[in-house]
Amino acid sequence: MGTSGSTFSVRQRWLIVAAILLTAALVQIPLVLNPDLGCLLTTNEEILDGRRLGIDVFELNPPLSLFMYMPAAWLARISGLAPEIIVIILVIIEIAAVLVTIDRVAATAKLDARERNVTILSLALLLAILPGAVFGQREHIAVVALTPFVAVTALRWRGLDVGRAAIVAGLGAGLAMSIKPFFALVVGLPVILDVLRRRSLRPLFTPETGLAALVVIGYGAVVVVAFPDYLSTYAPMVAEAYLPVRKELSGLLPLPVVVIGASLAFLRLAAPQHFKLWSDATPWLAASIGGAATFMIQGKGWPYMAFALCMFAVAAPLLHVRIRAVRPPVLIGGLAAIALVGLYLSSPAPGFPPLAARIEALAKHPRLLTITDHVGLGHPLVRQIGGTWVGSSCAAQLLAGGAILRLNDAQPTKAEQAKLDGIIQFERRHLLADIRNGRPDVILVDTYLLSSFPFDWLAWANSDSELQAELGRYREVEDVGRVRIFVDQSLPP
Repeated sequence: MGTSGSTFSVRQRWLIVAAILLTAALVQIPLVLNPDLGCLLTTNEEILDGRRLGIDVFELNPPLSLFMYMPAAWLARISGLAPEIIVIILVIIEIAAVLVTIDRVAATAKLDARERNVTILSLALLLAILPGAVFGQREHIAVVALTPFVAVTALRWRGLDVGRAAIVAGLGAGLAMSIKPFFALVVGLPVILDVLRRRSLRPLFTPETGLAALVVIGYGAVVVVAFPDYLSTYAPMVAEAYLPVRKELSGLLPLPVVVIGASLAFLRLAAPQHFKLWSDATPWLAASIGGAATFMIQGKGWPYMAFALCMFAVAAPLLHVRIRAVRPPVLIGGLAAIALVGLYLSSPAPGFPPLAARIEALAKHPRLLTITDHVGLGHPLVRQIGGTWVGSSCAAQLLAGGAILRLNDAQPTKAEQAKLDGIIQFERRHLLADIRNGRPDVILVDTYLLSSFPFDWLAWANSDSELQAELGRYREVEDVGRVRIFVDQSLPP
């Protein structure tokens, strides 16, 4: 951690942190509601209304990815505030708690006031401002939670005492790995490097590593006991049809190479004393490399999946640079690089044309359903128009989309083909039930497969005679870009 920067009083430090967090909250009000968050909030609201996970509603991700937003949905109901506003408030509270924890650990380690100021203010900016459109997503919440673990590991790397606050770091790391097991790479790589450096297994057996492991084991036990249907039915389909759908290595590798390369270059130029293999910056760089590995393993290439890679890559030089000793061109270049990282994280994914005004002109507060493999067609649209989502899964036919792609792009064995055909039939059966039970006023039909290939989703649905009969009650009223809009024929033209 750096030893540069102005020496503020404790009060001034936390006033600046409060200003940063308030700014982040205000910036996020118009930004935070994205497709994933809209989907997860809607599903939680359905569960609060009495629908049952795994029976009436289905979620692609493990249960914690869904239920971590239940407090926001519940608090919104009892407070009257919009749930997305509650999400912002809760994440800001999480960031504040993490910063207090790291500061307590730094105080126990007897870091001087200047280094504590640099650490806390830098991390406040990186956790609250840098995420941009990633704010409030699962990856953001997970990285915030595991940051104290990386900070504690970095202090232990220096041979410093971290005190009892390290227990909180273990809880946060366990939570992050429970949200997404891939984060074990971010948590584990700095520890493994410390094992290699010390030639001792002692870094593996600290209170925070033990507690993190217990949290993960406990969460696994809860899933086995409370959500057996997810493990026996849905998780195998996810593994068969969703996880294998990924970008080519050539499309994934450039981002980690550029981001980590830039981090190393800035360390070399602005903090040469921390450029050595076993320097104080190494744990932060190791966490960034772990983030790069999670990005590569997931293979989707979506910006929010790169948040751990980007955040820790920026933190490594930022926490160790001596600003006054940096030449102006290097400083300007570093700030520009951070800005570019922020822009990348907030870059919009290929999406859909504006549909809210068109749908509201057809039906006020409609019951809405989509036929697509993309969550972004129906969400957060249904919330923006005050409609009711009648699908059993916010992800719509995502598993079917993955299965179709695998069937078309590969040469599956007979056993694999049977599994993929079963997944496609599973999706058709649930779409039929959604139309029959939900009686949507409006159905939006996509014309692309995985946002990459032209695909006739209406023909896919009509290949089932029962679905064709149900869809016969709807008339097409408009094509908007890649989306076909159908309305119930009982609605006035």
